[in-house]
Amino acid sequence: MADEEKVPVGDEGQDSAEQPEEAPLTVSRRDFLIGAGAGVVVTGAVAGGYIALRAKEPAPAAPEVAGEAVSSEESAAAEAPAEVAQVEEPELPATTRAVTLNIDGQAYDVVVDVRESLWETMTFTLGLGSRTSLGCDRAQCGACGVLVDGRSVNACTLLAARLGRGQEIKTVFSLATGNRMEDLHPIQQAYVDNLGVQCGICSRGFIVSTYALLSQTLDPTEHQIRKALEGNICRCGNYTKVFASVYAAAEAMKAAG
Repeated sequence: MADEEKVPVGDEGQDSAEQPEEAPLTVSRRDFLIGAGAGVVVTGAVAGGYIALRAKEPAPAAPEVAGEAVSSEESAAAEAPAEVAQVEEPELPATTRAVTLNIDGQAYDVVVDVRESLWETMTFTLGLGSRTSLGCDRAQCGACGVLVDGRSVNACTLLAARLGRGQEIKTVFSLATGNRMEDLHPIQQAYVDNLGVQCGICSRGFIVSTYALLSQTLDPTEHQIRKALEGNICRCGNYTKVFASVYAAAEAMKAAG
């Protein structure tokens, strides 16, 4: 045990005489065999002629997925949060606006020109042209009348870009509850029964103006009726029957409670 044979540490096949004289690196055969049998590895860290030995650390166990081992790289990739793709919305031209129009209880998301009228948007963009007429296109005849928050206005000159802030837009289409004659609103039925409708171009405007009036009072005077309908023109000259329709509608709404 005292006379153990020393094994030089260095490159294989290199003459031991060529080792540096100031720091001979040696380890006993017994230590070498014991270290190899214990599973140690030589780290190569040499200090003062001694070789530092460090036990080999076991690799972390890889998780198993469905009975199959997963590598540490795959496990790290699975745990990494998925990157969310950033999609940039296209920038709109300065002359357009993205708005949401609430028409007859339905929301429509559209991009409109800032010079575009509500009638143009409804007719050419949304396909709702049957819900309002176009007469003069100058806000003089009232044929294009619609209700905005209960007030009768002209759709031909009202800018669509200014109506995307939650306003409620109603047309004559929203008054009826269905497509049958018995589903008509009392105002619509009164115009039918009293022949307040002639060619029909102005009828939508007259009906929504009547609705705005009777929403305020069910006992309108003749002056109030004239004031409420003064922005509507009937080219057929059917004003007498229009007035009769308004009175009949008021009575029907009072009877309905």
